[in-house]
Amino acid sequence: MPFSRFIHEIWHVRLKSQTQYGRKKSHLALLLILCSKLAYSQEIQTVIFPGTANDYYYSLLLEHALSYNKNKRYHVQPLGAHIPKDRNFELLASDDGLHVVFAGSTLEREQKHRAVHFPLLKGLQGWCIPLVRRNQLDLFKNVHNLEAFKKLIPGQYHTWSDTEILEANGLTVAKGSDFEGLFGMLSKGRFDYFPRSILEIDQDYLNHKNLNIAIEPSVIIHYPTAFYFYVNKDNHDLAKVILDGLETALLDGSFNKLFMQYFGEQVEKVINTKRRIIELANPLLPATAPLGRSELWLKLN
Repeated sequence: MPFSRFIHEIWHVRLKSQTQYGRKKSHLALLLILCSKLAYSQEIQTVIFPGTANDYYYSLLLEHALSYNKNKRYHVQPLGAHIPKDRNFELLASDDGLHVVFAGSTLEREQKHRAVHFPLLKGLQGWCIPLVRRNQLDLFKNVHNLEAFKKLIPGQYHTWSDTEILEANGLTVAKGSDFEGLFGMLSKGRFDYFPRSILEIDQDYLNHKNLNIAIEPSVIIHYPTAFYFYVNKDNHDLAKVILDGLETALLDGSFNKLFMQYFGEQVEKVINTKRRIIELANPLLPATAPLGRSELWLKLN
């Protein structure tokens, strides 16, 4: 409906109401028309993210962040297919059916796409526990500084950014091109330990407990990491709506509530074991990461 016609309708109802029902009822009629027209005109925007389900952490958090916006309604929807991460970013860059991608922070990604600088996992992926051989549970017993730590050789997948991070800290890394093969390499003594995120360590152990491996009991390796929502480079509006929603969710406590709902068990388990922290640098993390905001990051010490 054209704006002029909309205004004409409002004043027509107001005039009619004044002559037939009185001034108070005319105000009520005017209010009802305004509310109905605003509700009708509020645009619904579909936001598509990778994957096939909308009932897991990232999609629920995205939907929650978007729900705070009062000017537009959003419908969050999965793409309906699992495709490689690089392909997700290609679709995002070309604005071809994908509006949001969730992924770790790298310089290349932040140059090509627009990152929403709010760490969705509170740095959780940068907290790693070593898998070791069963007869070497005391492997880290005398490791109390970086120099002693460098004498041990970790195993990593050859294309992972974690491999670059460890090498940047002066470690010699044994690399493999087969993820499953890394567990066998550890079991056979090809390297000393296999660091796994606290999100992965328990399931990895259960999946390979038939091998000569165990979860090391005393240390945890940490380097800062950030996992963000990404949007198209030119989509300033969507990036702002998501960031504003995340910041509001942080303030009202709902962000931490959802985070602990999904990851609280792993976090509490690590805290209760009181592991010694081996702290490393992450030169691959862009300077845009909000490391100075302590409320955004997980502390396990």
